[in-house]
Amino acid sequence: MTRLPRPSFALSRTARRRGLLKGALAGGALAVIRARPSGRAEADTLPLTPASGAPRPAYACTLGAQQAPQLCEYWIQADAFQHNLVPNGRDGLMGMDYNDGQTSYMAVGYRAFTPNWEQPLQGSDDLGANSGIPGPVLRAAVGDTLRVHFRNNDTHYGFPHSMHPHGLLYTPENDGAWTARDPQKPGTAVAAGESYTYEWTAAASSVGTWLYHDHSVPKSLIADPPMAELGAELGLFGIIAVTDDTTPAVDREFCLFMHDLYQADIPELGQDFDCFNGRAFLENTPTLQVVEGERVRFRIASLGNEFHAFHLHGHRWQYNGRYDDTLVLGPATTVTFDFVEDSPGEWLYHCHVTEHMMGGMAGLYRAQPAGG
Repeated sequence: MTRLPRPSFALSRTARRRGLLKGALAGGALAVIRARPSGRAEADTLPLTPASGAPRPAYACTLGAQQAPQLCEYWIQADAFQHNLVPNGRDGLMGMDYNDGQTSYMAVGYRAFTPNWEQPLQGSDDLGANSGIPGPVLRAAVGDTLRVHFRNNDTHYGFPHSMHPHGLLYTPENDGAWTARDPQKPGTAVAAGESYTYEWTAAASSVGTWLYHDHSVPKSLIADPPMAELGAELGLFGIIAVTDDTTPAVDREFCLFMHDLYQADIPELGQDFDCFNGRAFLENTPTLQVVEGERVRFRIASLGNEFHAFHLHGHRWQYNGRYDDTLVLGPATTVTFDFVEDSPGEWLYHCHVTEHMMGGMAGLYRAQPAGG
């Protein structure tokens, strides 16, 4: 198939993308939840969270009512792999075609493993797809300790990597953020082939949706200059979900990560791309499926250089004391909201920054009529 010409707006993105968009930020993290089980998610849908009281995998802790804080143990590995942002080769919004050479690159992403990194865990309602972009959902209840055994298996670039959490309590040795002021700080530059164990605690003020990401030594895929958090742009990011006894339940919970990739940083790509969960354009990004009458919750995170405006057609929800259908996220922020599904049909969700929507940040939301 012949690729149609790229709209002219895309040609100027690289030149100006290092400056953040100006604007007000509507952020904050509300409560995350546990939902009814649904079995393993289909490939084109996002998974639900597990039922309250459902067992966690053996490597972690148990969700649901608990009498005392628990140890939630994870074995996470940073893996390098070939990744295609547009696997079906088509922009379903604009009707343009792409080939693999324009949309593929060597990514690095977090994956969850069985103890001692013996084998990768299958995707589940608890972890998410566990395919690398985004990384697995890390879950805990208030008072729990997350013990994260991290191994750097970046066999392609050979870069040092780390894991830096948001929203949790931890000591400087568990921060994961490298600086030239203290280049030997533990856990901030885990070399390829090496490992490090972090410990983070979920406080009462940690209830909500947070993110974690690579915060290691600045690197570049081009000669100059080094770039802070290149590992995160390549795919090293994920979500932390913390609950407490008052966290309400819903029927469906969707997790979306808004992020951007730039040809200036990743020369393998044919252009800049704007993504949900490591994919760009309709029917490549996650297709979300619900049933009329179900209570639905979205947890959305953003990371990178851009401000985004998440919009869902045909729906509205209460957020910070008013009804909304569009919420703004800045870099490293999250929004969480819920509603009862009352608008059956197929709808668009997308970033309402036009440049980002055209760059791939759009997806489908399908609400099936009750009894249909």
